[in-house]
Amino acid sequence: MYRELVLTSAERVFARGGYHASKMAEVAAEAGISLGTLYGAFPSKQEVFEALHEFRGAQFLARVEAALKQPLPARESLRLGVHAFVGFLMEHEDYFRVDLREGRSWAVGDVEASPAFQAGIRQWTALMQRGIDEGLFLEDDPELMATSVFGLMQVQLAARMQRKPDATATELADSIAEALERLLCRPEELAAVAAANARTA
Repeated sequence: MYRELVLTSAERVFARGGYHASKMAEVAAEAGISLGTLYGAFPSKQEVFEALHEFRGAQFLARVEAALKQPLPARESLRLGVHAFVGFLMEHEDYFRVDLREGRSWAVGDVEASPAFQAGIRQWTALMQRGIDEGLFLEDDPELMATSVFGLMQVQLAARMQRKPDATATELADSIAEALERLLCRPEELAAVAAANARTA
């Protein structure tokens, strides 16, 4: 019964002070439970940390998966996926800040340790392959493209949140999606998109 309370409390504590500097006593105080109760649920701070990533990772995965599984052209799926990615992290800034403070890279992160991360990479890899098959994306290793997309989204979102703290999730997602299109799309496809945008402007 304490699991979610502990994890959301740990998320706030780790975001404020960093995982390594934070103490289990701080997590217990944030959750409003005794230290003994906390240790009864989670024997170590490392277990709290890992459980937090699986807890939020599963939610994150479900949000993005719902966006990517819609039967749409790859470019539209890419934009929906980026909006889901950015929207979730802006709603859970403490979770995002925990990763940033610990220097975790989602491009070369704990792939072996995290089922949620592995599932996320598979989703984006499938999208990359679909974009290649449609002739939209440049031909490359789709898994490498997916990890590049993950890394770019993480870095771009962190930088844009810092530079434009008042920007909306939609504004940030649109700018990141445009950066990804420049990275992934064939030049002639980008030109066609630009022409279409000019006609509707």
